[in-house]
Amino acid sequence: YKGGSKRTKNFHWEEDEVICSGWLYISKDPINGANQTRSMFWSRVHAFFEKEKKTTAVRSESSIMHRWLTIQAQVNKFCSCYAAIERRNKSGTTIQDKIVEASKMYMELDKDKKSFTLIPCWNILKEEDKSKQTRKKNKSTEVSRPRDEATNNEAITDAAAQQIEERKRPQGIKKAKEGLRRGGGEACMEALDKMWAKKEAFDKEKEKAKEERFMASLEVDKAALELEKKRVSNEEKKAEAELLKEEKEIMLVDKRSLDPLHLQYIEMM
Repeated sequence: YKGGSKRTKNFHWEEDEVICSGWLYISKDPINGANQTRSMFWSRVHAFFEKEKKTTAVRSESSIMHRWLTIQAQVNKFCSCYAAIERRNKSGTTIQDKIVEASKMYMELDKDKKSFTLIPCWNILKEEDKSKQTRKKNKSTEVSRPRDEATNNEAITDAAAQQIEERKRPQGIKKAKEGLRRGGGEACMEALDKMWAKKEAFDKEKEKAKEERFMASLEVDKAALELEKKRVSNEEKKAEAELLKEEKEIMLVDKRSLDPLHLQYIEMM
């Protein structure tokens, strides 16, 4: 994000946590939630951030809005992965196991194979995601649609405002399509399940083929070992036969024809 001619540092995870907490707090404000405009909403989020942040970085209202959109997109995608893992309902699976599996799925589905690095944000927003799934079946009662207000913000402002509006009314066809495009909805989750099932089947086949190659290699090694044992055994038998032959020849030697030294050697054997 630019401020003047300088570019500020990337957001720290502690800043991300404050942004998520601020978004939740301002969204659920029972007094102003239904009446605040878009600019008022983000102005309050920015004020919350400035009050609660633990860093010295200077962030504009626009930069916080942009960062929230990035966080929301990634957390929504991870929530879909986590929900897909939960639906498998494997016995003995801990929450940490599910997080690990969901993280693997997230990376597999990411076009750039990037890992999910916003677990602290997910911990803050996950309950909101669950309640949002429940609200999709009923009319929203928490925050009504903000009234129209003239604004100079372009597409990014409209996109940010949609995050407030999705909490205020039943999901329509256009919204449902948008949800599917962004990775939400049952159809998307079913697609995730199918993709992950195919990957697991492929991994199992790879592992099976690897094991078969190993077993084949092991059989070759065993056969080679048996051949080596036979060779050594044959060598030993050959040496033993040679020794017996020498002993037999010595026994048949006429001792009278030997000189005293050779005679003494034979008698010592």
